[in-house]
Amino acid sequence: MFNLKLSKTMKDVQWSFISLATASFSHLLLRIVLGRELGPSGLGLYTLVFTIYMFGMQFAAFGIGAALTKYIAQYHDDLPKIREFVTSGVLGSMVSGTMFGVILYLLSGIISIQLFHNPEMTELLKITAFCFPFIAMQKAVLGTLNGLRRMKFYAVVDIIQNVSVMVASLTLVIVLDMGVKGAVLGYVMPTIVVGGLSLFLTRKYFSIKQVIMRTVLMEMSWFGFYIVLANTIGLINIQIDSLMIGYFMNETEVGYYAVAIVFMQGMTLLPQAVQRVTTAAIANYYGKNDYGNIIKLIKRSVIIIFTINILISLILIFFGQFLIEIIFSIDFLPAYTPLLILLVGYFIYSPILSVNGTLPSIGKVTIMFKVSFICAVINTFLNILLIPVYGMAGAAIATSTALIFITVLRVYFIYRYTSKHYSDVVIV
Repeated sequence: MFNLKLSKTMKDVQWSFISLATASFSHLLLRIVLGRELGPSGLGLYTLVFTIYMFGMQFAAFGIGAALTKYIAQYHDDLPKIREFVTSGVLGSMVSGTMFGVILYLLSGIISIQLFHNPEMTELLKITAFCFPFIAMQKAVLGTLNGLRRMKFYAVVDIIQNVSVMVASLTLVIVLDMGVKGAVLGYVMPTIVVGGLSLFLTRKYFSIKQVIMRTVLMEMSWFGFYIVLANTIGLINIQIDSLMIGYFMNETEVGYYAVAIVFMQGMTLLPQAVQRVTTAAIANYYGKNDYGNIIKLIKRSVIIIFTINILISLILIFFGQFLIEIIFSIDFLPAYTPLLILLVGYFIYSPILSVNGTLPSIGKVTIMFKVSFICAVINTFLNILLIPVYGMAGAAIATSTALIFITVLRVYFIYRYTSKHYSDVVIV
């Protein structure tokens, strides 16, 4: 029995890794092409718009996808209950996504001109606003598939999304020579198509008769509210540096910094793949009050990621400049210094990222929010303090410091809320 479960878990991790590897490769290839075709300035402008798009994803979906993962995994044997959650989640995501799309469209001018002093961003943000209802629906579908442990279908949706974004963007930028606007349309159009079609995968669990939605949707919305806050603040911890560089400096420096971030995203690829599986597994164990397996899963995941990170870090330290020059061009070599500084924080943060869903999965979502909030405040303050003096290096120092701090706090609270239960299990 144990071997079968282990086999299932390994298959889930493999599918999750394949989807994330595809996303990472697509993202990397796209950034390389944009860097070569548009230069540091064009890449920087795209990065600013895409960063706002990433923040918008959190609000558009309102944490419904994460809530669906938790509750579907928790009630995995109760089909009527699952239908209640899926129906409520999909309809709720449509509403929240539409609302946020309208808000971004109306505020696009203020964000572009008042914050980043770049009128060219206005049109790009308006285009981006149209895809948020479909992002929210896709998040609900992926959350459902994750909760059901159907990682193969999860991966297929994710792979189609990322490959279509890459193909569309490269076509619009290279073949049609549409510049940054083409790159933005390249992620907006596929998101609309894939997001709409992905609903087909949840048709079995969608029933308008299950509209006891008030209670269920309220339960998910409350959970999702904290997930949105925690994830948004988590994004602040890893994206505020790019935004602050854009605010204090210009899009060229954002372009340099974006290259350093690309390498760090490669470092978090495997931890994110593991996290997708551990989140649902921990929620399932929590539903059974099985803290023993929760502890074992956490330890195993962290040790594996830590070991792999040692190798990746050595490669980036000794061959980082060579990789930047070969992959992007010699124009992007200023990215090497912030890369080394960021490497310190990400080396420490990545292992705990693999079990980042532990606190919400065991019902401690408010703790996760509070930890992320404290770290975001520290990160933002350090960026404001250091960027005007040290530029990109200051941004990297601020982010690495915040990542180390958030790692320490999460380790403390995970240990606090799981170890005592595990002791009880062992004694019994």
